[in-house]
Amino acid sequence: MPYDFILFDFDGTLFDTSEGILTGIRLALENAGIFVESDRELHKFMGPPVVQALKEFYGMTEEEAQRTKKVYREYYAKEGVFLCKPIDGAEKCLQGLLKAGKTLAVATSKPEPFARSILERFGYLRYFAAVAGGNLDETRSKKSEVISAVLQELGITDLSRAVMVGDRKYDVLGAKEAGLGCIGLNTGFSEPCELETAGAIAVVHNYDELGQLLSFKK
Repeated sequence: MPYDFILFDFDGTLFDTSEGILTGIRLALENAGIFVESDRELHKFMGPPVVQALKEFYGMTEEEAQRTKKVYREYYAKEGVFLCKPIDGAEKCLQGLLKAGKTLAVATSKPEPFARSILERFGYLRYFAAVAGGNLDETRSKKSEVISAVLQELGITDLSRAVMVGDRKYDVLGAKEAGLGCIGLNTGFSEPCELETAGAIAVVHNYDELGQLLSFKK
């Protein structure tokens, strides 16, 4: 696939941040009187903005969702942000894409300070020409908004030269809204056929497959 600009989602795509996120969400839900038996049920929180997810999954009002988000964010900022690891094969793939002359960026609904902190801690920040994430107050949290921010920062006007890579339907739908196609990277957090149903232009299951699809050629 002849793309020059490749935008990556963060949670579940570049990094497995599930331990910190799911622990924090569980604590926040319990504080709200909601008890969840399995972590699998909480996987749906890997991707969407927290307030949006709480409203969608548990029917919370704006006030209830904001209160629950506050509990989650307090835990995540102190402890949860440190509970993560890179997705297998990600770094090798990024290196290959850069060597082939591709321009890489991060477009995530995750608050940008958290994303940058993790990228820097693991030495990944150097791979990306731009990093756009959500704001802590969620004034910018939609996937399409962060994608558009990256496109603007990099001066990309020919959208056919750019593609999104993400692990959830939110990445596919957000990319479509911003005018891009999206390659689904199924790392285990999406529901069966979620990426295909959302309209991913292709679905791969690991970074070796992604590298082969993008062919590391400019």
